[in-house]
Amino acid sequence: MRLHIYHGLDGEIVPKDVTHVIVDNSVTVIKKSAFFRCKHLVSLIMGDNVKRIEEYAFCHCSAFRFVRLSKTLEYIGAWAFTGCHSLEALFLPSTVKSIGHLAFNGCRSMRLLILPNDIDLNNVGNRIIEDTGVYYIAKASGVAYEMNEWGEDVTDESNRRVNEWLFHHMDEAPFHKLCYDSSVTTKQISDYLHEHGNDSALAIDPYHGMTPLHILSMNPNAPADAIAALFNSNIQTVFCADNQQKTPLDYARDYNVGGLIRIMNGLCNHRNSSLLLVESENAT
Repeated sequence: MRLHIYHGLDGEIVPKDVTHVIVDNSVTVIKKSAFFRCKHLVSLIMGDNVKRIEEYAFCHCSAFRFVRLSKTLEYIGAWAFTGCHSLEALFLPSTVKSIGHLAFNGCRSMRLLILPNDIDLNNVGNRIIEDTGVYYIAKASGVAYEMNEWGEDVTDESNRRVNEWLFHHMDEAPFHKLCYDSSVTTKQISDYLHEHGNDSALAIDPYHGMTPLHILSMNPNAPADAIAALFNSNIQTVFCADNQQKTPLDYARDYNVGGLIRIMNGLCNHRNSSLLLVESENAT
């Protein structure tokens, strides 16, 4: 393991064998090619002052698996995450206003990505999800990039359709979209459960076979209390497997340690309560 504190300074050299990065709170820009071909990089935690990720910033970081994005991020440059083969999900904050061409191209494991509600699709570049897991889901849904007559790039129309699909494809799963929100709060989770009932925690999305708890457990910004509130509403959700045969526990272990601890505490409390109930029944 090799940890690097990134300060975003001009001429700063990031060691190519770095495995984990913490971005200093003073940083507002992840500079162009800052982590280019850091093939051992596994995780990165951003401070919430980062506004921009420049071109090629994480290009070809093939082991890159976990990133907590800034909650105030506005710009993701072209090719910023190209070739990040191990990246499963990116939780884009609602502040993102612009995404450059091919930003996530070649992120073959990426299957969870939703464009922010307020983004202008005119500011979303071409082929941002080409050769990604989420693009294969789009193709299976009948939405795909089409090359222009010169074979040099995709048509504007097909690019627009893919971006619109990426914007809307989870609309039929509003609870899941709420759990994807990088600014989600415990109150929002509790209010949704109160309005729609605890059975809404067992809803399955149409693309990933996930419950809301799966997605909330993947969300690195989700408060542990929010995960606990969703778990406690229906304990069965923690045992549900998605179409990757993973449970919320699997995702919490990798993406939200605070949430994992709350789920484990909840399971222990549930077990102890069950044992006390059995002992009480036996005593009578």
